[in-house]
Amino acid sequence: MFFKCATHAPHADHAAGKQVSNGLKSLVVDIHCHAELQEIKAKTQAAAEKIGRLALAFGSQITKKTNQQQLKDLAPKFSNLDERLADMDAAGIDIQAVSVPPYQFCYWTEPETGREISRQSNELLIEMQSKSPDRLCPLGTVPLQNTEMAVAELEYCVKELGMKGVAISTNVNGEELSSDRLDPFFAKAVELDVLIFVHPEGFTQPDRLTEHYFINLLGHPMETSIAISHLIFDGTLERHSDLKICFAHGGGFLPAYAGRMDHAFPLRPDCRTKISKLPGEYMQQLFFDTVVFEPDQLSHLINRYGADHILLGTDFPYDMGETDPLGLVGKVDGLSEDDVALICGLNAARLLKLES
Repeated sequence: MFFKCATHAPHADHAAGKQVSNGLKSLVVDIHCHAELQEIKAKTQAAAEKIGRLALAFGSQITKKTNQQQLKDLAPKFSNLDERLADMDAAGIDIQAVSVPPYQFCYWTEPETGREISRQSNELLIEMQSKSPDRLCPLGTVPLQNTEMAVAELEYCVKELGMKGVAISTNVNGEELSSDRLDPFFAKAVELDVLIFVHPEGFTQPDRLTEHYFINLLGHPMETSIAISHLIFDGTLERHSDLKICFAHGGGFLPAYAGRMDHAFPLRPDCRTKISKLPGEYMQQLFFDTVVFEPDQLSHLINRYGADHILLGTDFPYDMGETDPLGLVGKVDGLSEDDVALICGLNAARLLKLES
């Protein structure tokens, strides 16, 4: 599939009352955006209700009420392609790399059900892309609750559907991504040279996160930080050094405090059982999105891990998303035009093998 680079004029976001202008002459790609699939929701809702796995259902009564209202309000953005494209234009986005929200990965289902859900989700995403092939790049989903099925679905996504990557959660119904049984999945992703986008769903031990929407504000970045740490210390990133893997929300809290791991490495033998170099060195293999909201935090990511490892993201269309992603990048001091072009789209285009 071939995409043409765009020269953007200013776009008016009338609803927000603001003007967005990026002035870029290169591709702008949003690596972090979602499409809730109503067909999957209808298929899984009854079973999810029985075990308390309804979408965005955790938290205080205020949180639950707000979440459910948000899902109602966002329904047109999920189902109306014209509205999605209008929002993309307003934000200066050429291409969305669309994935299902993490609550639709459905790792909690039986493996066969999970395989059916993944297959239906992937074909629905391809159908969605077919209506606007130059603007949408779907990221598939795989049933990680069964390794063989996940590998087979990954191959189907790439070889049959032509997908350029997949999205997964930070754990598999409580099981770490660094589990030995998942090694064949990561090996296949390396073999197929596809991007894996990792997005958390809440937090595995939420008891202290009920109030104040902490399940998202703190839970999501903590969950991602723990997932990355296991991938490092359990040796997954050493075994699969060529893995192309990008983490949502700027990688959580870990990139801001990775030095603590490096400090412990020479001191604590339990930190050296499965890896051969400083933990922070494995962080250099990773990619991070820009959904961190503050230019100084984004500046840290860029300075520490390189402009070639940061990908523009919005978390569209949820309220915890970044509505002016190009504006955020523009507030980071000291970036060259080349750096901005890399972050805003060329990195994603390279990893997803999009022709520009």
